[in-house]
Amino acid sequence: MLLLLVFSFLTNVLCFTPNCVPDNQYKFYRFPVEVCADILSSFCLHVWNGNFKVISSPRVVKIKETIIIPTCAFYKVDTLEHIYGVNSQIRVLATGAFINLPNLKSIRLAYNGISEVRQYVFNNVSTETLDLSWNNMLYIDPKAFEGIRNLKELDLSKNLLLTVPINQLSKSIVTLSLSYNKLKRIALNSINFNNLTKVDLSKNRIENIAINFLYPLDTLDLTDNNLYDLDYVDINSVKIFRIGSNQFSRVPKYVENINADKINIYPNPWFCDQLSMLWSTMTALNYNLEVTKAESNTVTICKNSTRELLSSKQGMCTRHSDCPVKGICKAGHCLSPCTKLCHETSNCTLDRGRFKCACPEGTKNHPLDITGACNKVECYINLHCNSDQICVNNKCKALKDSPTPGYYPSYNFDNYDGKPWWFEAIPQLKPNTL
Repeated sequence: MLLLLVFSFLTNVLCFTPNCVPDNQYKFYRFPVEVCADILSSFCLHVWNGNFKVISSPRVVKIKETIIIPTCAFYKVDTLEHIYGVNSQIRVLATGAFINLPNLKSIRLAYNGISEVRQYVFNNVSTETLDLSWNNMLYIDPKAFEGIRNLKELDLSKNLLLTVPINQLSKSIVTLSLSYNKLKRIALNSINFNNLTKVDLSKNRIENIAINFLYPLDTLDLTDNNLYDLDYVDINSVKIFRIGSNQFSRVPKYVENINADKINIYPNPWFCDQLSMLWSTMTALNYNLEVTKAESNTVTICKNSTRELLSSKQGMCTRHSDCPVKGICKAGHCLSPCTKLCHETSNCTLDRGRFKCACPEGTKNHPLDITGACNKVECYINLHCNSDQICVNNKCKALKDSPTPGYYPSYNFDNYDGKPWWFEAIPQLKPNTL
C-alpha cells in the first residue's frame, strides 16, 4: 500500500515537472518547425532536431505538418513570443508540450485535428492569446489550463465539445468563445473569473443555463441554441444580451435580473400575449431592443401574427406627463409599473420615470420567487443578515451559534427535496438543506 502511495505521489510530481532534458526530448517524436527572428521577418530557418539556437533569441516558431507536439517541445526557448501552428495537421498535444515559456504573447493552433487537450499542456506558460478553434476537440481535461498565466483571449469555437471545465479556466480571461460546439448545459459564475467581459455561447445546443455575474459584462451571446427558459440569471449589468434564435415562447424567468443595455429577443416562437408582457417588462426596466443587421424592418414578431413593422408602433404618449400620475411613457405607451410589475405585498416608488419595488420593513422576498412577493421572515439568504451573522431556517444567527463550524447556509426551501443542477457551479446559492 505504501509503495502504491509513493508511486502515485511521484506520478503527480512528474505531471507538473516533466523531464525536459534537451538531449532526449525528441527521442520518440521529431517535428519540423521554422524559427524566425521576428513575426514580420522573411528570414526563417528550418529546425528538425530542437536546435532553436540557429537564430539568436528566436521570437517566432511556425510549426510545419506534424502529428504530435511532444512534451517539452520548446524547452528553454525563453525568448519565444509567438507559436504559429495553423493548418499543420496536428492531432495530439502531449502533456507538458508547452512548458516554461514566460514571454509568449500568442499560441495559434486553429484548423488542425486536435481531439483533446490533456492535463498540464500549458504548464508555467504566459500567453495573452490561445486559439484552439476549428479542431475536433471532444474533451478538455479539467487541469489542461493549470499553470497558464496572463491569458486574455481563449478561443475554443468550432469544435465538438460536449462539456467544458468552466470553473478551471484561467481567471484572467477577458474574451471566451465557445460558439459552434455541442454544449447542452453550462453555468457561469463570476467568482471563477476576474476580467471576463465577453462570452460567446452561440450556435450550440444549450438547453439549460445559469449565470451569476457580480461585475459588468460587455456581451453575452446565447443566439441559436435550444433554450426554452433561463434556469437562473443574476447579472450586475451587461451591455448586450442575446437570446435570439432559441425556443422562447414565454417571458423568461429572471428577466429582471439581466440588467441589459440592449437585448436581442428575435427570432423566437413567442406567444403574442407573452411578447406583450415581455415588451412591457423590457421598457419598464429600460432595456433597449437590439436589431441586428441581418434582420429586415419586417420580421415575424409572434405566433398568430405574420409580420409587424418594428418602426410602425402607434404611440399613445410622447412624454411621462401624458400618462396618469402613476404611469410612465415607454415606447409610446403608458405603462403602470406599480400595478404590472410590483407585487401587491411590496411598496412601489415612482420617480422621474423610474420605479422601484421594495419589501416593507420586517418582510423579505424569496430570491427564487420571481413574483416579488414579500413574506414575514427575517431572512432567506445571508445577505439579509448582518456581516457577523448567517441565515439559518429563515433566522439570522451569529456565526458562533451556527450548527456546524464553517457552515454557510443560504436558502431555506419549503418542501424542496431536490436541487437545481447549477448549485455546485454557483455555491453561494447552495441551499441549507443539502
